[in-house]
Amino acid sequence: MTVPEKSLLVFGATGSLGHHVLNALLDRGTAPESITAVGRNRLRLDELASAGFNTVALDLSDAAGVAEVVARHTDVVLISGSDPNRLAQHRSVIDAAKSADVRHLYYTSGVRADDDRFEVNADHKATEDALIASGLTYTILRNTWYIENYIHALAGSRHTGIMAAAAGDAVVAAASRMDLAEALAVVATTEGHDNVTYSLSGDTDFTYADIAEAMAVVLERDVIYKPVAPDELRAMLTGSGVNGELASFLVNLDETIAAGTFARVGDDLSRLLGRPTTGLVDALTAP
Repeated sequence: MTVPEKSLLVFGATGSLGHHVLNALLDRGTAPESITAVGRNRLRLDELASAGFNTVALDLSDAAGVAEVVARHTDVVLISGSDPNRLAQHRSVIDAAKSADVRHLYYTSGVRADDDRFEVNADHKATEDALIASGLTYTILRNTWYIENYIHALAGSRHTGIMAAAAGDAVVAAASRMDLAEALAVVATTEGHDNVTYSLSGDTDFTYADIAEAMAVVLERDVIYKPVAPDELRAMLTGSGVNGELASFLVNLDETIAAGTFARVGDDLSRLLGRPTTGLVDALTAP
């Protein structure tokens, strides 16, 4: 099979970040027929096919299927997964890309992935190591915390006027998915990003009081930040019907934030965008 001059394969295309990545690529003039969107959401894949994209329904645990689809493309975007076995899946993509002599692989990692104090990024660091060791030409984009992660808290704050979290006095240089997707599209469509790692943070270290204030603007009512201890948050979550496993996961996320994982690391994101990063209110109200 003849491979087009440039054919871009996007793993994770049916997820929230993938949706924005595809739109950002189109906005930068990439033709949809030169992009293959890979994911598991068949309804979303049907929509993308109707929009002119090539599509493949595939679970990344299917190593043979991964190898087959990678071999038909020159460039690969690997949006990091969330499955428990995501490291094995990532390595499968990297191995397939190496075997197919892929021209460039772009990977969405996690901010501070090289800091072993933050266990949340262990899979990201292992993926980065495998990618660098593969000898492939790569670009690593270490993404910060999504502002949109706070949207789920809006419903509770609407009723209580409180945003409770076990994050202490932490700051987060959160950014919108749209900004992070646009940054990926920029590096995938311009030169000068070979074997570069970008640490992508928002322009501002937001406090949780800042986030509560933005929620107040969105909800048009007073909202205050209430710092709570991890055990208190766990009890609040389970008391509201959240199962114990999910409650522990959410508490652990807050503890990770409290440790400073998502504080600002530089201006790579705004430099790639060529503009300031999106603020809290705009990101919380974006469609």
